[in-house]
Amino acid sequence: MSLCAARAVLLGGLAATPWSLSATAQEASEDATALEEITVQGEGGGAADAPSPAAALRRRTEAASRLGLTVRETPATVDVITQERLQEEGRRSLIEAYSSAPGVVAGNLPGEPGVTAMRGFSRGAVGYSVDGFAAIDPLIASRNYDTYSFDRIEILKGPASVVNGSGALAGTINVVTRKPELGVNKVDGLLSYGSFDSVRAGASFNAAPSPNVAASASVLYGRSDGYVNDTDSRNVQVTTGLTLQPTDRLRVTAAFDYFKDHYGTPYQGTPLLPRDVARNPSGVVSAGDLVLDKSIWRKNYNVSDGVMKSDAIWARAGAEYDLTESWTLRNDFGFYSADRAWANSEDFSYNAATGLLDRSATLITHDHQAWSNRTSANYDGEIDGRRNRFTAGFEYVETDFGSNRRFGTVTSVDPFNPDRGSFPDTSGFDTRQDFDSKVGNASVFLENAFNVTPGWIVVAGLRQDWIDLDRTIDDLKAGASTTFGKDFKATSWRVGSVYDVAPGVSLFAQYTTAIAPVTTLLLANMERATFDLTKGRSVETGVKTALWDDRVVATASVYQIEQDDILTRDPSNSNFTIQGGSQRSRGVELDVTVALTEQWKLNANAAVLKAEFTKLKEFVSGQPEPVSRKGNRPLNVPEQTFNLWTTCRLASVPVTFGAGVRYVGDFYTDNANTIRVDGRALLDASVSYDVPVGGTVTLRGRNLTNKFYAEWSGYSSKQVYVGTPRSFDLTYSVKF
Repeated sequence: MSLCAARAVLLGGLAATPWSLSATAQEASEDATALEEITVQGEGGGAADAPSPAAALRRRTEAASRLGLTVRETPATVDVITQERLQEEGRRSLIEAYSSAPGVVAGNLPGEPGVTAMRGFSRGAVGYSVDGFAAIDPLIASRNYDTYSFDRIEILKGPASVVNGSGALAGTINVVTRKPELGVNKVDGLLSYGSFDSVRAGASFNAAPSPNVAASASVLYGRSDGYVNDTDSRNVQVTTGLTLQPTDRLRVTAAFDYFKDHYGTPYQGTPLLPRDVARNPSGVVSAGDLVLDKSIWRKNYNVSDGVMKSDAIWARAGAEYDLTESWTLRNDFGFYSADRAWANSEDFSYNAATGLLDRSATLITHDHQAWSNRTSANYDGEIDGRRNRFTAGFEYVETDFGSNRRFGTVTSVDPFNPDRGSFPDTSGFDTRQDFDSKVGNASVFLENAFNVTPGWIVVAGLRQDWIDLDRTIDDLKAGASTTFGKDFKATSWRVGSVYDVAPGVSLFAQYTTAIAPVTTLLLANMERATFDLTKGRSVETGVKTALWDDRVVATASVYQIEQDDILTRDPSNSNFTIQGGSQRSRGVELDVTVALTEQWKLNANAAVLKAEFTKLKEFVSGQPEPVSRKGNRPLNVPEQTFNLWTTCRLASVPVTFGAGVRYVGDFYTDNANTIRVDGRALLDASVSYDVPVGGTVTLRGRNLTNKFYAEWSGYSSKQVYVGTPRSFDLTYSVKF
């Protein structure tokens, strides 16, 4: 074995031991702070063919600004995960991709596939957009798509309301589809088969028939039987794009994307059981008398005909016209339409009196359309001999949303031998409602970046939002219809600076604010629609570096985020919910990419935070007064995460070894912090061979130690999602 391969194996073996990983994560956390993600090695070529790590800092990003700033010029932490890196590390889904970024964890909830927690905040506190087209309610629009359809994933850490409006308190995720490239003709594809009868097949092309025209398209098909009994899934993704440049001054773009996913009897989590009932109790969950039973984790307690499915289209068109060498007019139009449906048993709770699992039954449909138009004037020129970039514009987003909602129960089942049955007739359900929501969001915005000196940039931004909510709820059981609404008005702003203290070393700092609804606007009931938007603020400072002839790239940051006006119980009447709660997170992040040699490359990142409710009271059954949760950690938020991935290419033969480890600390499933889920360390490894006929064959193993762990909690605090066991896949990828 070569020295290069031995190093990769040694790193992987060391990471496989949880105690050593935990120690490594703690040591990394002493400096910890955030960084940009980088391409390490493209497929089908040697490590020497890959872009340098420093290329990530020079990349422009839409997630952080509309000024065309590069990652290095942005006074905030921006993680960019490229398609090359996604394939190299084997990140197949958006959940896997998100989780590779510093301090980001992701999972599934029954109605929220691809939900994330970032910097101590989760669910609706993280914004979501496709090619910069932001969803008004990210929890409703997000899905766990296959990563093959995307050129890159941009993650802006911290409040992003200046760019994306309401809902981006902890940060925002912008998934960028594959785009046409002028002057380039290329094709790539992949075919993969693995454990659980999983298949992925994708192809993508870019054609430039003339210097001023380019078109692109990608197609992806995937399917899997799932690692839990009877949880098959399949998905189809098609993305297309067109770029025209009829004159030197005019550029026109268009894109149309289709995404379909269908889960048959989807996995909704595993219920906790009393210790004296469990047949093989594990120590994964600490919850008093309740345990996670290893004997039942592969069982599916959903009804036998359960379903979760979605059909969505994203259409976009844009035009840019250069008025002068400095001034550009730009207009971007987007349209989104989605039909979604759920018909499942989602919650399972153990009944000590019967020894059975009592089950819920939920039927939900979504008929969702949204369109947006953003017009801006952009300046890139000089003021008194110093570069200045400026943008100002107007944006309007309108969303129409219809939803049928039925909530009831289905027959209870034996936890060890479940007779799952079928989804019941909903006519007798206790809750039968139809929702009709309309949200209009108008905003004006401006941003400016001024170079005080060539190495010192000051960036500022301001945004004003006006949000109009109108809702109708038809209660079919009561035979009543309720109409209500509210107008919201909010201002968000930020100011920051980037200063080059030495060649390749830049310090940055930023103060920014954000706004977010207390709940999902499109699903707000009459009581919650009356609440004001919550407000957030953040301060962050850090350093971005590119050293050693651009072979080392690192970003480190320290931050604090605070959110006010979250929901809490009225101290004078525990039956009422009011605004007045607050939460805070403080943390450090570090991300480092190193090209140790032409053949050996490494990426590592770590995050350590303290997230807590600074003011929150909740109603507890049997207690006469609300109970304080001050000092407790929010749900699904680990305080430490650590990622390591390394590749080493042999010089004598076209073989590349890869090894990686991910560590995620413990988390709680309830605000009372009485149910704690253990952290986990997972080891992956790969070996790739460049075949003589072209392309690369990769054998990849995941969770090689077959760690039994829980990765997320369900809607019920007594229900957790068990993570994927050891698995393997074989992938053939090719580029022309």
